[in-house]
Amino acid sequence: MSAQPVEPAPHHPPKTLRAIRAALPSGQVAAFENARDGLDLDDLRAVAAFRDAWWSRAVLAPDSTLDADSDAAMAGSLSLAEPWALTGSG
Repeated sequence: MSAQPVEPAPHHPPKTLRAIRAALPSGQVAAFENARDGLDLDDLRAVAAFRDAWWSRAVLAPDSTLDADSDAAMAGSLSLAEPWALTGSG
């Protein structure tokens, strides 16, 4: 039996309008709201297409905080928690 790497499950927003909007980068929120406000709720295919398209954008949207942390780590300037001593106390 071989060990398999354990990777955390990706975090995806729920498929609700509120969660999708919250997960979008700020530059896409106005376009989301404009498309949402023009959506014909009687056209269920259009509703599903809108949901799927914008949910996909929300899932794929980069997290700018992670990008900044990654850049700082690569530059050697990422602030980390104070390390603790690894030796025993006795």
